[in-house]
Amino acid sequence: MIMLLLPGPTLFGPASVQAALEPAAPAPSTVFDASGKGIGCQSSSTKYKGPGLPKDPPWPPGAEPTPSPTPSPTPIVDDPALDAGAADASEEPAEGEEPAESEEPEAIEPEAAEPQAEAATYGFAQGELTPTSELITGLDVSHHNGDIDYAAVKEAGHRFVFIKATQDNDFIDPMFPTNLARARAAGLAAGAYHFFDYTLDGREQADHFVDRLEAVGGIDDALPPVVDVECWAPIGASIHAVSTARLRDFVERVYERIGRWPLIYTSTFMWREVVGNAEGFGQLPMWAACWGCEQPISIAPGWDEWVFWQEGLTRIPGVGRLDGNYFSGSRKELRALKTQPFAIAGGDAATGGGRVELDLGARTGTHIRTSPDGKEWSDWARLRSAAPTATIPKDEGTYEVFAQLKAAPGLKSPVMSDSIYVDATPPEVSTPSVVLREGPLGSGEAFVPLTARWVARDATAGLADASVATSCGEGATIRTEAPGAAEPKESVTWTAEALAFPAADCTVTAIGRDEAGNASRATSAPFRAVVEPAEGANASATVSGSEVGLIARRGPDAGRVAILRDGEAVGLLDLYAPTEEAPAVVWVAGLPAGEHTLEIEATDDSQPAVDGFVTLMRSE
Repeated sequence: MIMLLLPGPTLFGPASVQAALEPAAPAPSTVFDASGKGIGCQSSSTKYKGPGLPKDPPWPPGAEPTPSPTPSPTPIVDDPALDAGAADASEEPAEGEEPAESEEPEAIEPEAAEPQAEAATYGFAQGELTPTSELITGLDVSHHNGDIDYAAVKEAGHRFVFIKATQDNDFIDPMFPTNLARARAAGLAAGAYHFFDYTLDGREQADHFVDRLEAVGGIDDALPPVVDVECWAPIGASIHAVSTARLRDFVERVYERIGRWPLIYTSTFMWREVVGNAEGFGQLPMWAACWGCEQPISIAPGWDEWVFWQEGLTRIPGVGRLDGNYFSGSRKELRALKTQPFAIAGGDAATGGGRVELDLGARTGTHIRTSPDGKEWSDWARLRSAAPTATIPKDEGTYEVFAQLKAAPGLKSPVMSDSIYVDATPPEVSTPSVVLREGPLGSGEAFVPLTARWVARDATAGLADASVATSCGEGATIRTEAPGAAEPKESVTWTAEALAFPAADCTVTAIGRDEAGNASRATSAPFRAVVEPAEGANASATVSGSEVGLIARRGPDAGRVAILRDGEAVGLLDLYAPTEEAPAVVWVAGLPAGEHTLEIEATDDSQPAVDGFVTLMRSE
């Protein structure tokens, strides 16, 4: 979109952006009748610069706005009775009645009856949007910009783009699918806009717009839809009351089709010319057009904040001049603006059933209702949080959750649904085996290094992760995570390192969790790690157990040593290292039943630093 300069004093943009801006288009000249209403939308330039104009094919000669009776629409006003913090008059209990209780009062509050005469309110929650020198930049484009190198756009620092999709009730921008796909492939947040024709039916235009978005996947994972409100000389004069009613029909129809309100792109001049500064749209998010402004100080009446701001032209190396825009928030907030599929929060499976949270995917409303089958619905309840809830059965099985939002009486979102599997069956976990392992000694009282192994399997949701907990006598339990995952019915052998207290009865408990959140555990038989001190180049000790390990320190004074069991060599080990290392278990082997004598003999003139032996004794 390219917007005309606002009348008034010239302001300059941020220093970091101003150098890239091009001179703006000539100031408009407007003709008014005696009542002050616009009777034309003209430009002092013979080449009108509008967003996605001229129409392809060229607008038919003599296309004038079709006179029609001026309707008497219900004014679109902000009604405090529908504010999220206020209660509807219809929600007051009758005399002698107890007020209904909500199952989740902190999230939603039930509504006794649906009022019939309230005006629409849009309920878009805008934050404090203060421009700074660090504002995120982006573009808006149409087929008039030709082929665009979106990788170059991303390289130039831009993070979002709005793309022309449709105009009037039949025109489709021929580059829209290509622009959308390429922008997304380059990693840009992308959205679509419709050029509003105030001479045509608003609902038909909205259906044309949303149909096109649905056809190319332009709703989910996209920035909010946009309606571009501008006057255009070839259309002719705008009858303000008619244009206001048609714009209202457009935005309400978009809500009925998508479940969220569109952004309104306009300027003070265009808003006056098209709808005569109509009130009641101010809670829709604003994309303010204000070229050459340090910030959009001139916002159309009814708005105090802006979400996007079209500031002027920006030049991108290798691409050319395109409309430059700012976003008022952070990258995280930009991503949060994207519409996402309605979903039951937490994935495809749940544990235990009962109440689940719903992810509305950036859709908004004042009330919500839910259904287990799309036929029997709960009462409308006030939407008080971004994560409303729904009830599902606790029995194992697959269940569907339907939901619908309401923005005003008679104005509802489409019915949305998602399925979830209630998984009440925990995974299978085998009894873990425990063995000594080579490795550094722990730094605390639990210093004996161990390895735990076990097998886990989940037939329904699949495995999510696992952990082991080592408990030794009166000492603290030590937990070690074993991250990983497995598909349903896939058996996985998990391995985790652990530490044990010496000379204490210990157990290792293996814990497996599935994707639904169910957990199973299995505990090993008790065992004890016994440390027998031994020193010197010819250390020896009498030991018994199922496994034995040598505790020593590698270093520059150490060399090769032979390990003898009952006088027979069972290992040859090189303890040399260029620098002194911390004590560690440097050798592990199985040990036959019974008592055995272990000896260390140096095979050269080195001085090995041997600290002793550790044996693992298992209870029968």
